Amino acid sequence: MEIYHPRDDELIREMRRVRRSARRKRLIWGLVISLVLSIAAGLFVFHRYYRLAVVHGTSMADTLPEGSVVLVRRAEEDNRYSAGDIILFEKRFSAPIEMTILSPKGKTREYCQYRLYRDVGTTRQYMTRKNGSVEWVPSINDGDMLEVDPEGTLVLDTEGLPNGEYWLKETRASYGQDVLQDPFPVTVTNPTITQMKRILAAPGDRVVLSPYAETRMNGLEIDRSRTSGRTADTVTEVRRVNVENGQYFVQGDQLSLSVDSRDKDFGTVRQNETLGRAEFVLWPIRAFGSLEGQAVTAGGGQEGAE
Repeated sequence: MEIYHPRDDELIREMRRVRRSARRKRLIWGLVISLVLSIAAGLFVFHRYYRLAVVHGTSMADTLPEGSVVLVRRAEEDNRYSAGDIILFEKRFSAPIEMTILSPKGKTREYCQYRLYRDVGTTRQYMTRKNGSVEWVPSINDGDMLEVDPEGTLVLDTEGLPNGEYWLKETRASYGQDVLQDPFPVTVTNPTITQMKRILAAPGDRVVLSPYAETRMNGLEIDRSRTSGRTADTVTEVRRVNVENGQYFVQGDQLSLSVDSRDKDFGTVRQNETLGRAEFVLWPIRAFGSLEGQAVTAGGGQEGAE
């Protein structure tokens, strides 16, 4: 015989409420976990193929206003860019290091010879230059020889040498001196600046610069519809630049203000310095949109002699 109690209904309703609450919690946690995983996967894919860059300075004029947030497609291996592309790159301004090496007794080590090396784990790698680029070899005999001049100064060319800690090992002493056993530390700290410029000329192109005329590429004046300022404000002499393989001649859109490949000290941008190509402006709103079709290339003027 079953005995009915009025509170049984309340107990049943409470049990149902607890079950519904548990189902809602599981559903909410499932949605939260799915959302977090989706965002993480999206960020992973985005980070793999894209990066965001903020434009500083006025070198790109109205094409990329200062402070613009730009979507940049990361550079792929062996990727090649063409004239008109806007690229993000890291330009390192190298300066030679001059040092005077002294013996423990304070005597200059003129005419002594040295090898530059770096420590990689438990091994040493010695620097050599081949075809204009820095390479590292395991044998000290294959490393480039650096010699102190008669004034006792050793000049180390840091072009292509990554920033970091290195060592100089003396391999030959001058007459009447013993070879020093202890190496000398060398620190390379050249400034690296991330910039965004437009490619004016790609490998194989010819650029003619002059303070008296517009810049010419392959015999044609560049299209000035998206540039402002004057080339004459930055170019001080007539010179011709033949763009070599693996390099790009870059230029800002504000010709009077941009420091770019027209400056001899700036030079061209190497392929391995390129971080990616600018594709889309996200901010500010007035510049929102794709950068495709905004190329500045040759053909805007009359053909002329180079």
